This record gives sequence, C-alpha cells and structure tokens, in this order.
Amino acid sequence: MPADQHQSVPNQNGGAIRASLFYTTMGIAFLVVALPIIAIILFAVFPKFNELSFTGAFSNFVPHLADPRLVSAVFNSVALALSVCAASTVIALFAALIRVKLGRRGVVWDVLFLIPFLIPPFTGAFAWIQLSQRNGFLEQLFGFNVSDFLFSFAGIVAVMALNLFPVVYFTTSSALQIVGQRYEEVARFYGAGAFRRLIRIVLPLIATAIVSSNLLVFILSVEEFGSVEILGRRAGLDFVVTYIHEKLTDWPIDLPGASVLSLILIAIALCAYLFHMRMTQQVTTSVDEVQAEARHSQWNRLWTILGHFVLAALAIIAVFLPLASIMASAMMQRMSAGLTLSNLNFSAFVTLFTSHGEAQAAILTSLELATVTALVTVVIGILTAFFIVRWRNALSGPLDFLMTLPNAIPAMTVAVGLILVWNQAFWPWTPYNTWWVMLLAYTCIMLPYPVRMISSTLRQLPMSMQDAAIVYGATDLGVIWRVNGPALLGVSLASGFIVFAIASRELVTSLLLTPPGFQTVSTFVFHQFDQGSVNIAMAMSIVSVVISGSFITLGNYLNSLRNRKGQ
Repeated sequence: MPADQHQSVPNQNGGAIRASLFYTTMGIAFLVVALPIIAIILFAVFPKFNELSFTGAFSNFVPHLADPRLVSAVFNSVALALSVCAASTVIALFAALIRVKLGRRGVVWDVLFLIPFLIPPFTGAFAWIQLSQRNGFLEQLFGFNVSDFLFSFAGIVAVMALNLFPVVYFTTSSALQIVGQRYEEVARFYGAGAFRRLIRIVLPLIATAIVSSNLLVFILSVEEFGSVEILGRRAGLDFVVTYIHEKLTDWPIDLPGASVLSLILIAIALCAYLFHMRMTQQVTTSVDEVQAEARHSQWNRLWTILGHFVLAALAIIAVFLPLASIMASAMMQRMSAGLTLSNLNFSAFVTLFTSHGEAQAAILTSLELATVTALVTVVIGILTAFFIVRWRNALSGPLDFLMTLPNAIPAMTVAVGLILVWNQAFWPWTPYNTWWVMLLAYTCIMLPYPVRMISSTLRQLPMSMQDAAIVYGATDLGVIWRVNGPALLGVSLASGFIVFAIASRELVTSLLLTPPGFQTVSTFVFHQFDQGSVNIAMAMSIVSVVISGSFITLGNYLNSLRNRKGQ
C-alpha cells in the first residue's frame, strides 16, 4: 500500500486539538533537539564563538576536511555501521521468527534479550576483553583465546551486533505479531515452501519494521564511542567518534574542530535517513486486521524444544557470557591472581554499600532519570508517530528528520551543545547545573528509539478502525487512547524499556552535565575504573543490571496480565 494511504480521513471535530498537539510536539523538538544542534553548527562555522566572536567564519573546515586520518576514520565508521546492521538483522530476524512461533511461552526471551541494553557498552567491551584476551577467562578455563578476532574489525562488529540486535528483534517481533500467520498459512495451503513463504510473504510484510530499526542501528553504530574506543585502539583503527573525543580531551581543547567532525556525522546520518525514507516508501505495507499473539506454540513439541534451544544458545552468547565475565571480575580480589576459588569472594559488593555511601544515591538518581526519560520520550514518540504517519502535514517531514538527528550526534557533543545554549548569563532561569539539564540531554539522545519503533508499528495497523472512529465523532485524543492505543501498547512498552535501559547507564552526558552533589551509576562506575578499582566498578554494574532488569521483568509481567484479561 502506498505511504499516503496511511493517512486518516480528516477529523472535522478536532482541528484545534490536532494543531495544538502538533505545535506542542514541534516546540519540544526545537527545545530539546534543535537548540543543541544550532550551537554545534555555530561553533563549527565560527571558531571563536565561545568568545561570542563571529570572525573567521568557515576557516576551520579546510584543515579538517583535508586530513587523511579523517578520511580513514569516516570510511571505518560507515563500514562498521553497515556491517553491524547486517549482522544485527540476521541475528534478530532469525530470533524473532522463532520467538513468534513460540507464543506467550517465549516471553522469557523478550526479557533476556533486553539485558544487553542494560550493560554499558564500555563495561560490556571490557567484559569481552576479560573473557577473550590472552590469559583471559576462556584461556584459563578451556585453554584457548580469541584475542586476535576480538581486536579486529570483525570482532568489533560482533561485539556491537550482540549489543544492538535487540533494536531489530523487538521491532520485528512486534510486526510479526501484528501480521499474524494468516497470509503464510494461505501460501502454505497453495503449496509454497518455507523459504518461499519467508521471502515472498513474511519479509515484505515486516520490511518496514526491518528498515526503520536498521536506521537506528546504523546511527547507533556510527556514534558509539565506548566499544570502538576500547577495542578499536588495540586494533589500530580510527573512527570519527574517537577523533572527536581527542578534540574534546587533548589539550588544547578544540571545540570548533569537534563541531566540524560532528557535522560530518550529521551528514552521514542524513544520507542514511534519506535512504531509509526511499526504502520505506517502496516497502510499506498494511494488513486488514491486527492478529492477537498465540497463546501456545505453533510448532509440535520437538520443534518447540529446538526453538527454545536455539534462543537459549543466543542468550548464552549475548547475555550469559558478558554477565559471567562481569560477575567474575567483580568477585576477583586481585586481577593478577587469576580465576581461582581462593581469589573469589563478595567483598566488592560489601564494600560498595558500606564504604561507598554515594553508591545508593547514584542508583536512585539513575533510576529516577531513566524512568522520567522513558515516560517523556514514549509520549513524545506516540505523538510524533501520528504526525509522520497518520496526520501528515507540510512540517511532518522536518519533524521526522528532527526526531532522527540526536543519535547521529555524539552524546559528548550534545552535552557541549547544551552547555553552550544554557550556560549564558542572559537567561532569567537556566536548567544548566541542575537535574533538568540532564533530563534534557537524556531526552534528546533517547527520542529516536520510541519514534522509530512506534511509527513503524503504526504503519502496519489498518486504517479502517481509525477512520470508523472519526466518522462516529471520535476526537484525535480518543483515537490515540481508545482505538490505536491498545495496539501500540506493546511496542510503546518495549521502546520505553529500551529507553530506560540505555538512560540508566548513559555515561558521556552524565560526566559533563552532572551538577555538583549528584552522581549516576555510570559516573560512579567510570570513576572507579579510572581509579583502578575494577572489581568495585564491575560490582556496581551488576547491581545496576539487576535493578533495571527487575523493573523490565515487572513491566513485561504486567503487560502479560493485561493481555490475558483482554482475551
């Protein structure tokens, strides 16, 4: 179905409400996203903008664009992002196709596959190093290591794909549940084989979800700093984000140069966005009615057991091994003593809550920020999805693009942009140096998750129910709450959980924007790593994963109870 057929019939009863909702959404987008980006552009164009001087415009571009190291970094960044997209899609699509066949008994895999998002990339990369390096945990236990693979381009791709495949997995799973099995069953009745049904029926119906989620994976891969900094350095590879980090940390600090490199990332994201829009227009489809999730497995007992076995193998690689490495590192008294029983205890966890009084405050601050960020971004994401899919107008395209930009900008540069915007004397009130500036930064960075996930699911929903509701007098808010809301609840919860998981371990903006007296889990872990207390840092990471995972498990359980009552 062409993209324009996803627009609803005009609502004669709610024009004022729709206009108010749109301008509110656009205003939030300008405040949260546009202002930091404008600051970045000003710094890139005017090298002395920090002195409020507009002299020397564009003088900073030529030396950077002629830098051969930058050319190599851009090539490596784009190649890495494309490779991670391919690997993540293969893993996620394979897992989602199995998961949807298992019915509600497969909900445990949904919970487990959120865990990679709970582990900070910096901590996860360090865990894989502890596991795979020479004399690492694998070699100590089994006599071999995969150090050469880990510290290579392919190794970086593997580590990042295992961290990012849940983005594609959850979006694809949601689309598969909406599509249901009806079309595939008809094709099988007429003699189509399994592979032909997958290529001709299933993939075209969920292509929108795959394309939309891959845009997020691509941008996340381009802007990822922790994994490429730890693994890329030892592999001898440069990336744009690590080059930006040098500009912001090596003396003299080069804010205009960092802004120029950030504009290059924005250009890469723009190309990805335009390609995404073209692909979405070509592959967008719709279904006649939403299918409910099957109560029981659609396979026989043998195939069901095999499906659980395959997903368990993926969970072992993507979830258990990193967590086991982190746990072992947290329990080791001395890293040089090796993985022996005499060197393992829980003293780091005891020390964490007895000798580090700021640990509890850091946990509460992170949970509070992550919860509020998830609620805010999901609400904004739902409104944005309706304006770019169902209630399109002349500004829907710019709104969609504006909501996509944040992940194309390194979090460190977003933080610098917020400092430039709000650390000015002329403001009568400023959120800078308060809790609110951290919320602004978290919201800016996390917005693309719910926007892309919810909009891709909304494209799959049939128009008939919404149009019927409008004909019978439903308001725009009524359409969101009573008609499409129940169908969007699953993907909204999933996107909210993803935002919660990422926000609870956000590091770079927290380091630059945390006000005096505040500390988050990520800054606590970072400072412990910086001080050489690896076991304390890993212990805090485990506590963070357990707390965040408990909240996600509770959310999935409450959602499953609601679904059962609705049957």
